[in-house]
Order: sequence, then structure tokens, then C-alpha cells
Amino acid sequence: MVGNKFTMAPHTSQELCEKMVLWHEEQGREPSEIANLAGCSLQTVYSVLQLHREFGQVTNPYAQPRGGARVFNMGDMNYLSSLIDANPVIYLDEIQDSLAQTRNVDVSISTISHALQSLAVTNKQVSTTALERNELLRAVWQAEHGDIPMEYCVWLDEASVDDHTNQRAQGWAAVGRACVRRAAFIRGQRFSVLPALSIDGIIALDIFEGSVNKERFTQFLRQDLVSLFAGCYILIPFDSF
Repeated sequence: MVGNKFTMAPHTSQELCEKMVLWHEEQGREPSEIANLAGCSLQTVYSVLQLHREFGQVTNPYAQPRGGARVFNMGDMNYLSSLIDANPVIYLDEIQDSLAQTRNVDVSISTISHALQSLAVTNKQVSTTALERNELLRAVWQAEHGDIPMEYCVWLDEASVDDHTNQRAQGWAAVGRACVRRAAFIRGQRFSVLPALSIDGIIALDIFEGSVNKERFTQFLRQDLVSLFAGCYILIPFDSF
């Protein structure tokens, strides 16, 4: 603080602070809700709102700059932001190489990480959930069959590999925004595997080109499992329901 005047946390960008004011004044959101949206502490929200009340802006015009000279200038920061927008699943070491080659800026991974924080950009998991999944049916099945001994069970699942397999599952995006990446939807050549597992490991396996369909799955059950493991419970993964 300078006197009794607050300054915002160094990792909170001006754009994010201005959004806090908008959420509070135009949308009537409570400070606790704003803190969750912004991914910051409740004290930071209070400080930003107080700055806006006192100065009409989210920064303290009387605050003295702190710390050493900035490694990144505005052009570097704009380039970093554009780089993330163009490729949200880029790795930090790739950002490091790109900055050195394009901007002639040689910085550490830690410096890049701090710069991304100042842009209110966080690393997020890119994940999908099967639309067909039925949570109620999963719970009912577990309640009815949860007492089956493990040695009586054979677990089945299917896996595949194609041109989408090597696509990265984590990426960068601003706080409050989804991580979206433009990518080709063409999967290319696909290979599938049908394994059957017991507590002793994989006991049956079928690897083939193409996707698993009902006929192929039924053939695997009849030819490789039913005749060999009569009397066992065969468990199909919940996400197949």
C-alpha cells in the first residue's frame, strides 16, 4: 500500500480487475462470487472495488512501481497473448523457443509462467465426458453387484489409436474462458484393441484395424471369452451404458 491507498496484486491483470468492477456494478454480483469467477482472493476483490470507488479506475495513480525492470515489453506481452490464442495447448518450453526465435527474447520458464499469470491465463485440463453415461444406472449396478469377488470377474474395455491420439489434452486460456483449439476432425487410420482383464492381468486380446462395433464385440465375447471362462462374471465399463 501507499499510505492508506491499496494497490492490486501484481498477478491480477488490469483487464480482469475491470471485469470485477463490471460484475459488481452492472451485474450486482457479490464479492465472494466475483472472487470465484476471477480465481483470486476475496481481499483482492475488495481492494479492486475500493480503488475504483476512490480513483474511478482499478489502479492507484499514486503507487510507486516496485520490483526490477520488466523483462517483457508490451510488444512481447501482446505476442505472448497472441501465441496462446493461436495455440492454447502449447508447452512452456515451446513458448520459450518461439520468443527467442521471433522476438529475440531469452527468458526462463519461470518468467514465462509469471507473465501468463499477469495475463490472467491459467493451465486447464481439456476433457470430455460421454453423453451416453447414466449416473443413476451406474449406481444401481454397483449396489446390486458390488459384492462379487474379484477373482470371479473379467473386465472388458476397448481402446483405439488414430491421428487424434497425440492431440494434447491441456491448454491455456484466460480465467473464466474455455480452452478451445482449432484442429482437424479427420481421425485418419484407426486401430482398435479389445482386451479382457482378470486379477492376473490380460487373459484375452484382439487387435484389428477399424472401430469396435456390435458384431466385432459380440464375436470377441463368444470366441475368446465365453467358451474359456464359463461361470465368470464379465464386467463391461460403465461408460458403455
